[in-house]
Amino acid sequence: MSGKPVVLVTEPISEIGMQILDQSCEIIAPWKQGRAYNAEELAAAEGIIIRLSKVNAATLSAAPKLKVIGRHGVGVDNVDLKAATERKIPVVFTPSALTMASAVAEHTVQLMLALARHAVAYDRMVREGRWAERSSLMGVEFYQKTLGVVGLGAIGKKVAEICQKGFGMRLVAYDPYVKEPPAGLEVKLVDSLRKLLQEADVVTLHLPSTAETYYLIDAEALGRMKPTALLINAARGRIVDTIALAQALESGKILGAALDVFEDEPPPLNHPILAAPRTLLAPHVASMTSGSMARMAELVARQVVQVLTGERPAHVANPAVYETGPAA
Repeated sequence: MSGKPVVLVTEPISEIGMQILDQSCEIIAPWKQGRAYNAEELAAAEGIIIRLSKVNAATLSAAPKLKVIGRHGVGVDNVDLKAATERKIPVVFTPSALTMASAVAEHTVQLMLALARHAVAYDRMVREGRWAERSSLMGVEFYQKTLGVVGLGAIGKKVAEICQKGFGMRLVAYDPYVKEPPAGLEVKLVDSLRKLLQEADVVTLHLPSTAETYYLIDAEALGRMKPTALLINAARGRIVDTIALAQALESGKILGAALDVFEDEPPPLNHPILAAPRTLLAPHVASMTSGSMARMAELVARQVVQVLTGERPAHVANPAVYETGPAA
């Protein structure tokens, strides 16, 4: 053994993150061998970096040496924060404002455009020699339409900026934690989700996954939307009841939906959302640009090293672990 702290990296990250770790840590990266990590590797780990992998109480009990959990991403809903805090294990993460706001915002707008203009269906028409069917699908334009932004954090504000300045859309937003419109944007703030849903032509979600946001968009909420409205979710899957969404699409309660995230990932192949009309689905790739992935890898690696060398990093999801000092 090298004497360096052992860090288990469960899934591929950008090379810059691996280089930072390599300077002061021994790295276990089983994905380089095309496999998952094993119990022996988990037991040896003093740090762990995850993307979509889960760290629950059982994971922690199998990792007696663990001193830090690094979440490559902005959300920490795949980490049992309570169990980590009880063990005095800091959970570090990469806030979207620093790493991936632009990438996710651009992907969100791309989903909006592709859904509104039948991009995938038109591509298939050409490839399959069905040119004559081109007028069978009518697109939707965004000029002077109303974008409803649910959550005005870094990503929500960026989407709003692109859509207002680029497409000439009107903006309405709901965020109980925002009291004043962001500088440089003409945004109508409403005090309830109900008002936003009734007014918006396109609804885009930019919220964390919490008990408060679980199934925020359910059958009742979908019933408040315009029948011509589009729903976009590139935030967290548990915000939307996709069974109810599939039913709303089938019955024509709303016009279409684009999803980058799902309650269960990947969704089961028999899930009704996969067969629902006017849908555009992506495999949780909103932040997957070379720039965004490099920034996240660099930040999470630096913070994991900081914890392992006795420093307190800037972005800790469970700061209570430092109330009586970090884990020994």
